[in-house]
Amino acid sequence: MPDQDPPAGSRRALTPSPSNTLIITHERRYPMPKILLPQAPPVSLEKKVPRNSRMTVSAALPGAAPSRVLAVVALVALVTPMLLPSSLVGIGIVLIGITVFAALFVGSPQRPTPPQLLAAAAILALLMVAGWRSAEWLSGWCILLAALATGVLLIDGRSIRDMAFTLAAPIVLSLGTISWLYRGVATARTDKPIKNLGTIIRVGATTAVLLVVFGALFAGADATFAALLSTLAPDLGDASVGPNIVLGVLISAFTALGCYLRFAEPQVAPRPRRPLGDAWTWAVPTGTVLALYVAFLLTQARAMFGGDDYVQRTSDLTYAEYARSGFWQLFAITALTIVVVSIGWQRADRNTAGRRALARTILGGLCLCALAVVASALHRMDLYMDAFGATRLRVSVLAAELWLGAILVVLIAAGIGLGARHLPRVIGVLTIAAALSFAVYNPDHRIAQANVDRFEKTGKIDLGYLSQLSPDATGALLELPADLRRCVLRAIARDVRADSGPMDANIGRAQAKEQLEGLRLASVGTFSTCAPR
Repeated sequence: MPDQDPPAGSRRALTPSPSNTLIITHERRYPMPKILLPQAPPVSLEKKVPRNSRMTVSAALPGAAPSRVLAVVALVALVTPMLLPSSLVGIGIVLIGITVFAALFVGSPQRPTPPQLLAAAAILALLMVAGWRSAEWLSGWCILLAALATGVLLIDGRSIRDMAFTLAAPIVLSLGTISWLYRGVATARTDKPIKNLGTIIRVGATTAVLLVVFGALFAGADATFAALLSTLAPDLGDASVGPNIVLGVLISAFTALGCYLRFAEPQVAPRPRRPLGDAWTWAVPTGTVLALYVAFLLTQARAMFGGDDYVQRTSDLTYAEYARSGFWQLFAITALTIVVVSIGWQRADRNTAGRRALARTILGGLCLCALAVVASALHRMDLYMDAFGATRLRVSVLAAELWLGAILVVLIAAGIGLGARHLPRVIGVLTIAAALSFAVYNPDHRIAQANVDRFEKTGKIDLGYLSQLSPDATGALLELPADLRRCVLRAIARDVRADSGPMDANIGRAQAKEQLEGLRLASVGTFSTCAPR
């Protein structure tokens, strides 16, 4: 038979036959089933542009912490526990501040500039309050302000956003700082491995044991040598070693974060500037507030000039009660006015002379009216303290109101034409100056003096509250009669006469101890005798 084409879907196959002849057969080919496989993503050769980050760091930031950074951080961790006082007052706070700043500047990639040195001196002045005044609450606020100012200095803050970033830096950059230090330690061990580590530990332990044993024997043999050892040995006072070590680790972590900030130089990306709207969009709300201000000041003027009789007829309150009823509201109004003026200045279009005049008229008018409110609030608090006595809270809020008034004056100066470029830094300097001025004012002494004067006029005094003041108030409390003086000064005398370590040295405590020298404060029963009179 003639060869025929194979059917579709089949192929020819050659099979051998028994007679050694080839027989062509046809084998049907079945189609393979289709298998659907997942498609691979398309490959793009274009480089993706990274998203803009809100924070950028310097390209010169080393991948690992340099050895000098590791050295200064370890030094701070070792030295700080020995310098910590038993409370928030003492010369130890100042020494810790000096140690931290020395470590930051040594561990920095570049030398500090003269403005940075000046800022560091101002911050150390805040810490010196702890060695000057004996009021822990005052020292605590100064230490907190010093820590915030140090953060602003390290990031070279120039705006409100930079200063706000200081609060978030310990959280945002903590992991980066830890990994940076870890890589630095790993690199140091790789480059310079420590040999005979066990031998070094044994030698160090043996030396420490011999030092303690022979030192104790020599101290027992000679009183002069014992006094020398007690002077040289670190004295932690009444504080336990555990909390001091924890605080030392925290302060060394703050130092490490500061060194990282000096190398990284983080920059917060500026927000895109919003388009300025029409003048009425900001002028109407701020102008309405200005009208309310004018109405309030007119009413306030009638109350101030009308005196106690007018206030009692209109509000059925005494003048002192009237003063107390509105002080906190006026304090809040002053703070809110600063916020409103700042936002209004940013939203106002000042491209033309007419619009600049409008902004200065409304916003400047708000600042001037706010200054009048500050004067009213100060007058109210003065009347209130004359009637009910001075306390730490009242004096502190009075100082805060004065600080807000100073900020209003700075805003007025910036609006007149001095410019707002350096306004955040000016406010920062003003804040530090206000805190130092408050320390010079010596609030606990002033509180005691005001209450003593009130006692001489009215015969009323809160002895229990005055007995809780710091030794700074000793000079004023000595003016009280003998029976009241013994009651009020009992706790202060026990405080200043108690044994304390060298890191607890404080000028206020030393002066109080000298003033109480020779004064016998015999026991007069329980503290129930210190009840208000």
